[in-house]
Amino acid sequence: MLNMLVTGAFHIYLHPESNPNFMTTNRITLIGYVGTDLRSTRSGNGSSRTALRVATHYRRAKYRDFVTVWHDVICWDSQADFANRNFVKGSKIFLEGTLEYHEYADRKGHFRYHTQIKAHSLLNLDR
Repeated sequence: MLNMLVTGAFHIYLHPESNPNFMTTNRITLIGYVGTDLRSTRSGNGSSRTALRVATHYRRAKYRDFVTVWHDVICWDSQADFANRNFVKGSKIFLEGTLEYHEYADRKGHFRYHTQIKAHSLLNLDR
C-alpha cells in the first residue's frame, strides 16, 4: 500500500519499503501564506514565543476551486525573533518543523485536542 505525504500544496506518494526510516520521522514542510498578525509573548524565563497561522491551498479533484487549510505554527527564541522581523500578514513563507499534539480538558470537563507545528526553520519567500 502506498502512503501519501502532504507538503504544502504538493502530494508525494511513497512506497513504505523505499525508505523505512522516513516513515517514522516527524517532519513537516509547508509553503504557504501568513494569515493573521503574529502574536508574540515572552515567557517567565525570557524565551520569546511567536504564534502565527499559515494557510495552504490545494485544488480539489474534479473541481476548479481551491481548498484552504489552516495550520497553527509556534516559533521559539531565534526563530520567533526572525518571524517578528520578517513576516507580516500575507507573507509567503517556507517552514520546516515538527507536529505537536496537545490534549486538555475544557471548562466543562470535555477533552479537547489541538495540533500545531513547532517551526525549526523559516524562510520568507517574498524577499
